[in-house]
Amino acid sequence: MIRLEHVTKIYGDTLAVDDLSLEVNEGEVCVLIGPSGCGKTSTLRMVNRLIEPTSGRILVNGKDIRQVRPERLRQSIGYAIQSVGLFPHLTVGANIATVPELLHWEKSRIARRVEELLELVGLDPKEYAQKYPSQLSGGEAQRIGVARALAADPPILLMDEPFGAVDPLTRERLQAQFSSIQQELKKTVILVTHDLDEAIRLADRIAVMSAGKLVQYDTPEAILSRPASKFVHDFVGADRALKRLSRISIQGFVHPSPSIGVNATLSEAMAALQSHRSAWVVDHQGQLLGWVDQTTLSAAASVREAIVAQDVTEISLSSSATLREALSRMLGQGFKSIPVVDENRRLIGEVTLSDVEAATAEAEA
Repeated sequence: MIRLEHVTKIYGDTLAVDDLSLEVNEGEVCVLIGPSGCGKTSTLRMVNRLIEPTSGRILVNGKDIRQVRPERLRQSIGYAIQSVGLFPHLTVGANIATVPELLHWEKSRIARRVEELLELVGLDPKEYAQKYPSQLSGGEAQRIGVARALAADPPILLMDEPFGAVDPLTRERLQAQFSSIQQELKKTVILVTHDLDEAIRLADRIAVMSAGKLVQYDTPEAILSRPASKFVHDFVGADRALKRLSRISIQGFVHPSPSIGVNATLSEAMAALQSHRSAWVVDHQGQLLGWVDQTTLSAAASVREAIVAQDVTEISLSSSATLREALSRMLGQGFKSIPVVDENRRLIGEVTLSDVEAATAEAEA
């Protein structure tokens, strides 16, 4: 799908990209990673001709991109950046519609596409289409940026630090959502990041760069287990087994969890806690509300009053999460297990610390 052949980029006396050759297959996510100034963003921007290579060739579907007018090329390639770049004077719907309007799509088709994409990135079209960028949180703005990049259904998506400007928890959710979208759409993606954990989680193949050169291009598993040089070994770090948890879904580790209905009597709740120190509390629809233990129950007049309630999104995981996220959430909350919920916040089960420990030991073996 995308092939770089001996690509070099020089700015004045600075060699930014040095004889770079790599190929990204259709439907793959290729992540470019390396220290600041290693040539990641320059490489990305040469693919859609925001900058031109000094020498070498870049081919898309076998065709040299220099044979395509830059504006036409960019209309066929989605582009999402860290600063999002939403037009502040346009509504969310109008921002997403920018490229389809340039392509002269019919208004009805554009309206359907805006609604479809907002739903795809998990935002209610009725609530968000008429909002302005100033009314969005950082995570919402990043999702709109991804939606806009996908608006004309481009086969290729370029992403430059797309989740870098948000807090760690929001970043994890955006990564999970991107993975889910990619499983459905199978775009060919080149993504730049400085976050190795993000690269390991999202990539089919990782291109590690240093001083403009490609030093290793391989699967995340191979880079973690067989670094090609001392530079890659040091860049990956000593905690390779822990990093591999980012490649392991929690889906094979979800167990039935002790749970109590919010309308249960105190005696029923106490009976349920005979064999457990604590239990998750759910409403009549099975949605997670919080948890209780024997101490909180003994001091309360009802299960509802005994609930230790926090933001459910902070104490739970979706079924698409990884074991690395599970461990991070457990350490952050001081839990030895973490609940797993579906898209409607209904309790599915839980993942325990012993599951993570077993997977880590296996990765180290």
